[in-house]
Amino acid sequence: MDSLVGYRYTFQPTPEELVSHYLKKKTRDPAFTFPLIRDVDIYKYHPCELPGLSSIQSDEQVWYFFSTLAKSGGRVSRKAKGGFRKITGKDRVVKAKHSNNPIGFKKTLVFYQGSNLGKQNRTNWVMHEYQYLNKDPVFTGTEVVVCRLKRISNEGQGLGEENNLMECESQCLIDDFQRLM
Repeated sequence: MDSLVGYRYTFQPTPEELVSHYLKKKTRDPAFTFPLIRDVDIYKYHPCELPGLSSIQSDEQVWYFFSTLAKSGGRVSRKAKGGFRKITGKDRVVKAKHSNNPIGFKKTLVFYQGSNLGKQNRTNWVMHEYQYLNKDPVFTGTEVVVCRLKRISNEGQGLGEENNLMECESQCLIDDFQRLM
């Protein structure tokens, strides 16, 4: 069934499925919706707020969103509530399964608290941003991406999940308070 693309016991689409099925449809028709991928301006939120906005509520610690890229002066702005997302590594090409032709690419971004790039400000929030490789020269629409947000376990970092959640909630409260001042 077409509406279940990417569903394997839970919603776990491959990069190729995200780009070729969902993102391609969203790019061609901005009114396209899919119940498991909500439209959210992810840059208006701290990562710890995004799971509550997702249609998927599970123990998987992975959430999906459609979002438009916020551009400032021709460049994509990665600022978000409480910090920013930094691109790590190089862009990866997403290829069509049957033809092996490029259909899009994937960026990996890590969220940093505040405005300092120091290692102590790096969080365990990782996002994969998928972009459709649109070859239509007539297309002039807003650039829509699909984002896969994941919270990485803190086990190897010596922090418990409860500690990380409290820290994240505290940061959101501080940000809200500062906005009111």
